[in-house]
Amino acid sequence: MRTNEFYPKTHLKVAKPNYHKFSLLLLFSYILTAATFSYAGESIQANLRVGFIHAEDEAGESSDGSAIGGYLGYITPTRYGMSAGVTFYTTGELFDDENGDFFSSENDSYSILGQAYLQGEYLKSRLKLGRFELDTPHADRDDIRMVPNTFQGVQFTNHDLPDTTLHLIHLDKWAGIDTDIPERFQEVNGDHGITALGALYEGVEQLTAQAWYYRGSDYASLIYLDAVYQSDDYTVGMQFGSQSDDRSDDSGPDGEVWGITADYTIADVTLTAAYNSVSGTVTNGFGGGPYFTSADDHTIDGTEDQKETALGVEYSGLNAHTLGLFHVDFKHGANETDYYANYDMDDQLAIELIYTDMHEDGDFVRLIANYGF
Repeated sequence: MRTNEFYPKTHLKVAKPNYHKFSLLLLFSYILTAATFSYAGESIQANLRVGFIHAEDEAGESSDGSAIGGYLGYITPTRYGMSAGVTFYTTGELFDDENGDFFSSENDSYSILGQAYLQGEYLKSRLKLGRFELDTPHADRDDIRMVPNTFQGVQFTNHDLPDTTLHLIHLDKWAGIDTDIPERFQEVNGDHGITALGALYEGVEQLTAQAWYYRGSDYASLIYLDAVYQSDDYTVGMQFGSQSDDRSDDSGPDGEVWGITADYTIADVTLTAAYNSVSGTVTNGFGGGPYFTSADDHTIDGTEDQKETALGVEYSGLNAHTLGLFHVDFKHGANETDYYANYDMDDQLAIELIYTDMHEDGDFVRLIANYGF
């Protein structure tokens, strides 16, 4: 997924107390704990992550950052329909922290209890309360750096309707990559929070469709619809969004967006095309956004009457390796071209290398390696 900004978050390094030795001790203890419990069953979830980034802004100023971190989580066994889960996330400076993409709002290493929830299940319903990961069109993890977005609130899920999943969600706080202060949970939409109602339908083979409504008092009402058909050789999809400002100063999103996407695979080569058109302004929401033309960094978020055309090509004929190019042309603002290489092995080791050319907005190179226990 993508950030809400037109260029990476880059901060100058400031003087600060030296907590680095303590952070490293905490980090290595975390890694040892993850390795120790890696065979304890599905209730233990652990990830070791290493990241490097080199960025150059539109003025030609460059910065570097490198980090090591990941997460360690535990989910209790289910008893009488009840269970609980906790997940600890951490990121620490490896060599450089001049670039702030991997760190806190003050360019520090940090750790956070990103998930801490109680969950109850009865028949075909589930209720989750506390802090948790979430992936919906306008509230998602956007897991593109070291620590993803996580949310605090309540989520109700029901499967009583055939081939349909219903969601009722209320969120009041969040933390992570897309927030102003990633290292601390802060309010979603002030004291009002965000309430969402969604439905996902998978009753037709190879077709998925979803509909969502988000409501935030003194923020906006967001409607999102999409349908995607995927066969062995091709994929086609359509999306529509309508957003209505609810702020007294008219500063919220207010507009409509529609989009189409298609890809076709010939042997090991996949060709992709997508288009989004905005009337007025729309927002990604709380995360990277759901739009078909979203590049690694640039999206249609916040720009009036924006239009995007995207073309891509991907080659997957090298065993676990994938090579690709994705170019997005914007009506307003700088275009973006992403060159990427991915390596995935046995659902444990995954490496992503991407060069993001934002043209007149600058560029950056990012390498992130993930190892799951």
